[in-house]
Amino acid sequence: MENNRSNNKWLVLSISIGFIILYGSGFVGAKLGFPYAKPLVFLVWRFAISSALLLALAWVFKSKWPSNFKQLIHTSIAGLFLVGLFSIGTWESMDMGVPPAISALIIALQPLVVAIASYFIFKKAIDKKQWMGLLLGLLGVILVVGEQASFNKIYLAGVLMSFLGLFGLAFGNLYQKYFCTEMNIFSGGFIQSVVSGFMCLVLSAFLEPFAVQWTGQFIFSMFWMCVVVSLGAISFLYILIKKGESHKVASLFYLIPAVTALISYVVFHTTLEKVQLTGMAIATLGVGLVNFKFKKSNNER
Repeated sequence: MENNRSNNKWLVLSISIGFIILYGSGFVGAKLGFPYAKPLVFLVWRFAISSALLLALAWVFKSKWPSNFKQLIHTSIAGLFLVGLFSIGTWESMDMGVPPAISALIIALQPLVVAIASYFIFKKAIDKKQWMGLLLGLLGVILVVGEQASFNKIYLAGVLMSFLGLFGLAFGNLYQKYFCTEMNIFSGGFIQSVVSGFMCLVLSAFLEPFAVQWTGQFIFSMFWMCVVVSLGAISFLYILIKKGESHKVASLFYLIPAVTALISYVVFHTTLEKVQLTGMAIATLGVGLVNFKFKKSNNER
């Protein structure tokens, strides 16, 4: 019994680390496709291809589908936030000039948002150490984002879009945790990909020209986002939420900026100044302090 429990802990840890690495790579993979299609148009194609792949997998593995309309609605709502709004926010942000590592750092504040939501909505107490973590996390974001903002209106709008993506990820995570615990990875992923793609299609019809340059780099970017991120990282996230490990995923989110920054350095030859690295370290400490409480409590519904 003890052996099984230990093996399960290592399995969950491995999936969590794999999720963070694949998820962090998505910020860079997205930026590779930006010169050849506007964000919403790229997302329409991404979700269309991902939906086809997920439907095929659901058929091969004979996945269970929602048994009633209520489950279908819950799965769709969770997907609109967890997949759709998150993707729109982060992709539009980077298209507006926000570096992938900065957008990733903002998304890494998800545990802070979850802590605040738990305090006000679910009445979970937050101790002094956690409140200190919230303040440190905010300070870290100000240092990292403020260094490059330079009061550029487009850049600041991009930062706000990253925060919109953060809201979608945090709210969608909580919603799926409480209403979609029985969701199948492939059939549920198909439903969430379809509704997210439809939302992007409607928005793109009003906001962007529906044009794509099918270059080698764009096709590689599309492959990476559809297969590695949509099938890999998002499936890992679904597994972790279903296992009741969403707080552990949240506690690992602070690693996303480091992973994204490293990949950006290799791919785009970007750099991070000392003040930004300091801000990242402060935000990391803040998130760690906030999540200390979550690690002690396993009473999530």
